[in-house]
Amino acid sequence: MKIGFQIENLDPARGGAETYVYRFAQELLAAGHEVHLIASAFGATPAGAYTHRVMRQGLTRSSRDVHFAFAAGRAARRAGLDVTVAVDRTLGADVLQPHGGTLLGNRRQNLRLIRGPVLRELKRAFDAFNPKIRTHLWLEYKQFSASPPPQVVAISRMVLSDMKEFYAVPDERLHLIYNGVDLDRFSPGACDTHRSDARAAYGLAEDETCFLIVAHNFRLKGVRELVEVTARLDLASPRRDPWRIIVVGKENPKPYLRRADRLRCADRLLFPGAAADVLPAYAAADVYVHPTWYDPCSLVVLEALACGRPVVTTRFNGAAELMEDGREGFILDAPDQVDRLAEAMKRLLDPALRARMGAAARSTAEPYPIQRNFREMMAVFQRAAALKEKSP
Repeated sequence: MKIGFQIENLDPARGGAETYVYRFAQELLAAGHEVHLIASAFGATPAGAYTHRVMRQGLTRSSRDVHFAFAAGRAARRAGLDVTVAVDRTLGADVLQPHGGTLLGNRRQNLRLIRGPVLRELKRAFDAFNPKIRTHLWLEYKQFSASPPPQVVAISRMVLSDMKEFYAVPDERLHLIYNGVDLDRFSPGACDTHRSDARAAYGLAEDETCFLIVAHNFRLKGVRELVEVTARLDLASPRRDPWRIIVVGKENPKPYLRRADRLRCADRLLFPGAAADVLPAYAAADVYVHPTWYDPCSLVVLEALACGRPVVTTRFNGAAELMEDGREGFILDAPDQVDRLAEAMKRLLDPALRARMGAAARSTAEPYPIQRNFREMMAVFQRAAALKEKSP
């Protein structure tokens, strides 16, 4: 099949959607399919894929977003693809697989970040007139209401529920397909190989418990709450219990370090910046902590589970649907449950509990290899291609 992906920037270093498209394209190429990648910028390209660079034109961010959405659709038609897949807000796709979930669901969760009802209402009013948000909402509506209607892939039940609620997507066009993980690359054995060097690179002592989070949007992923928990856990944990929190990501850490300084816990936090390869970070870690306010289905959580690391996350993360509270780790109702987050992290200072939960974590990840995701997505592609042939 000739399969194309529409994505604004194909750079695996940017986040989960970009990493997913890059790896999925590699799987398609290995299976003998013809792959076309339609984007405005390319940070990396799988060998053998065709690339179509679509320029973003316009005087404002909103006009450039609209131009790219339509231009990506035209590029897909010119390529004569059997199936076009949109993971961003682009038009003309046969399959929608929005890795960011729905914008309406995302905005709902972003409002939860605002502390205080007055500020929350002011934010709601500002968003109602924000040109960028209004443009993205319009593009999202155009995607879901397109004719002929696309097949729609939800990467978690949380996202599936939002698609039904906000856009009334019927069951016959809606498919639940969780993200897949490379179980060979992300494994306890692979982590063991890198562990000594990785911990030395981060300056971790041999007996120091390492809590890890990998994130690019620190606020949305709960780093603010992690700083608060660090202070509480620091008070509750005597200095004879060595532990550290490592925050891997490209965002500016200075506001979080200033807050940590005021709370006198900055020495417990390390912000090494972004990592081109996250495997050494998992290797160095003992526990993965992801107190997110919104994640449709966090790929980094699946990778951490596959590495045999206990995970602490929230019910606002679609990946938590694959977990059971108290088995592979702990699931919070919300990131601002800082007392419960601190208690979960305190309990995971126990190496025996980490070992038990880590083994369960690997078992939970094993039914979700990237090959399963590939098979399930291919079934959707074949359905979309068959419907496309029948349409006038």
